[in-house]
Amino acid sequence: MHSFYHSIIEFMFLFYGVSLFAIYTSIVILSKKAVKRNRQEASFLDINLVKGAKDLPSITLVAPAFNEGKTIITNVRSLLSLQYPLYELIISNDGSTDDSLKQLIRVFNLEAIPFYKGAKEIKTAPIRAIYKSNNPKYASLTVIDKKNGGRSDALNAGVAYAKSNLVLCTDADCIIEQDALLKMVRPYLEAVDEEIIASGGAIGIANDSVIVNGTIKEILLPKKLLSRIQIVEYIRAFLLGRMAWGEIGGLMLVSGAFGLYPKQRLLEVGGFDKDTIGEDLELCIRLRRHMEDLKLKYKVVYVPETLCWTESPSTFKVYVMQRDRWARGLWETIVKHKALFFNRKYGNMGKYFFPYWVFFELGAPIVEFLGILYIIYLIFFMGVNWVTVFPILIAVYLAGCVLSTIAVSMYTANYSHYSKPKMIFKLLLAAYLEPFYSHPILLFAQLKGFAKKIFNIDTGWGVMTRTGFNEQKTQMEMGVEKNRIN
Repeated sequence: MHSFYHSIIEFMFLFYGVSLFAIYTSIVILSKKAVKRNRQEASFLDINLVKGAKDLPSITLVAPAFNEGKTIITNVRSLLSLQYPLYELIISNDGSTDDSLKQLIRVFNLEAIPFYKGAKEIKTAPIRAIYKSNNPKYASLTVIDKKNGGRSDALNAGVAYAKSNLVLCTDADCIIEQDALLKMVRPYLEAVDEEIIASGGAIGIANDSVIVNGTIKEILLPKKLLSRIQIVEYIRAFLLGRMAWGEIGGLMLVSGAFGLYPKQRLLEVGGFDKDTIGEDLELCIRLRRHMEDLKLKYKVVYVPETLCWTESPSTFKVYVMQRDRWARGLWETIVKHKALFFNRKYGNMGKYFFPYWVFFELGAPIVEFLGILYIIYLIFFMGVNWVTVFPILIAVYLAGCVLSTIAVSMYTANYSHYSKPKMIFKLLLAAYLEPFYSHPILLFAQLKGFAKKIFNIDTGWGVMTRTGFNEQKTQMEMGVEKNRIN
């Protein structure tokens, strides 16, 4: 009888593993197809033609900021220097307790202005003041100073005050490439039969890269192994995952650090959910659900040739906080939208895409943990046939290495950021060390996040300590500082 139950359990683990492997294989095939098609389409993109287009939609960049003093000036400079003729930047200072607001006021010559009228579509925490610069150079900058309400609340404040067709939601600690908006808007210009309800670009890790005046001048690999592993994680998630899901209309997530949305659709669904930690995933699913309810054709797209650079966690303490938060956000979103599960009313999203997130995004850490417990049980109570088990463990490890190798190879073949042989070697080395170095910590963080939801433990967003970018000063800036000292 025990043997029968063990056989059932082992068959379930085997079936789950084979299913996951089949999905990953399909993802690789689809992403290769998508990358090839996207390169062909992007090759016809003339940035100068986009700049000169008469029907170009206006864009507002909304960047929430909470205690970003170490990088706030660098990032605002970067966001103000983007190449796009019709855009404004709104920094939503979410009750920072450091000197973020003082720095903004001093560096950008900000002065308080009267409150806008008509910005009542979305309720937010109280707005304390609105600032504009008296320097024409910074005419496109607006700073909203508000009481702390969380990231979603800060984004909603910016959305409510935006006066544009499209809203790009990013973070104040991000550096966006100069022509990113011109590339991000392309799907909206090309859309014919389907409405674009969200588009997202790739996220890059800027730890230890050289930055001058808010612009990345030299991309370097991070010195710490943990940050290098996260580059591999991002490459797998964005280049493989999002390219593949976008190819079949199944993209359910646009990164909160770099997502472009029609303002009107954001208002229709009430903006970002303030009760959900994973606001980016939840919003994308809610927007899709809204369009399904309206029975309108729509599309969520991923634009891989655009990049938004950010600082990744460089210590396990901060890494665990981040992945704990992501796990809680996933759990909350799945629970909130559970009505989608195998619901034919919502088409492929209900029948296939949402169930995938339940079984393989939410379920994978749980199944892995149960597998570990089962092996421990066998070791202590039943004995393990290592002649059989060890090759299976090696096969699982090698399968992960192959997937990472394909992802890194595809990325370096199509994009120039990490094209040097030494860089490629270091990324592959990080990928092969990942299962031993960071993956156990990742699993712990995910399970910790799930446990908090099960036992109703509220820890909020968490404090994300930053070290700041490797900002290099220009000769002019160094001269100004020298004169101040003298």
